[in-house]
Amino acid sequence: MTNLENVPYENRKRQIKKKQNREIIINSARTVFARKGYDNSSVREIIGSTNLGAGTFYNYFPDKLSVFKSINERIVADFSHNFLREIEKSSTFEEVVQTAFSTWFNWISDKENDHLFIKNNKKYLLDLKWLGSRSKEYKIFYNNIFKVIMNLSKKTEFPNNDISFMITSVIAIATSLGDEILSRQDITPEDATAFATKLFIKGL
Repeated sequence: MTNLENVPYENRKRQIKKKQNREIIINSARTVFARKGYDNSSVREIIGSTNLGAGTFYNYFPDKLSVFKSINERIVADFSHNFLREIEKSSTFEEVVQTAFSTWFNWISDKENDHLFIKNNKKYLLDLKWLGSRSKEYKIFYNNIFKVIMNLSKKTEFPNNDISFMITSVIAIATSLGDEILSRQDITPEDATAFATKLFIKGL
């Protein structure tokens, strides 16, 4: 990363401006993709929601897919930071599951736009080949979850099941119930956490 203090003033201004323009494009694309989905969005719409020139987009991203991937990586990094901080406090299997659901449901309630981005682009976010075997951030996130759960399984009693399969199952339940939370006013993150934990641990 360039140390801007050692860069001449005019060059520093240009670098700051470039960084600001890139953020403007990313934020606009984040909103457009969340509202309309990848297939129904265009570069024209993304840049049209800003005050930037029509060709400015291509100074920062070669195509629509590249900005989509950048947004996905940011969302994964943001959520994983909060998730791993909370999950490491767990001491039992049930606490791991409860914390996983609680962190997700509270996060999507606070960041509805990011959840809509995930919801309206699921078919691409789950397509490993399309995303290029998933992003670096996603791999780090998944590997860290796996390590935390493996370490906990050595200290406390865990079900004798495939850990990767359990993680995938938790994600499936969390994403489905997350959609319900945002579409209904009568379900709180706490209610959803209690229901999902009971469903996963004991069944209904």
